[in-house]
Amino acid sequence: MAAIYLDLSALRLPSMDPAVPDEQLTPGAAQAVGHLVDAGFEVVVLALDDEPMPPLGDGVTRAEMLPEHLGAGTWYLTGDPYPALGRPRGGTTVLVGPRPAAGKVPLPRFDLEARDLAAAAMEILTRDAMA
Repeated sequence: MAAIYLDLSALRLPSMDPAVPDEQLTPGAAQAVGHLVDAGFEVVVLALDDEPMPPLGDGVTRAEMLPEHLGAGTWYLTGDPYPALGRPRGGTTVLVGPRPAAGKVPLPRFDLEARDLAAAAMEILTRDAMA
């Protein structure tokens, strides 16, 4: 089965204060990840060693970096239009959560956009079932 790489920004609620780190898990995130694991996807959370791993249950692994190239059927989910760990080549990219207001420079393009992680998981599961 394909892999799904999750940036921490797709899992956490953004803080209202930029000085306070994003720590709270988005409601329904653990359940959405659980559905993906139950469907047979390899779910990998992208986090540096000093970042705490959110409680997502069994079957979720951790990596510090994205592979240089993602194969067909591989997914990358992020809540940040400019992810700290970069953007992969290949695969399907999904921007999770509300987009920031457009400025003078256009925001980067993603293959899909989802309102939250549960909607992103539903899109992945639907596309997998239809393939």
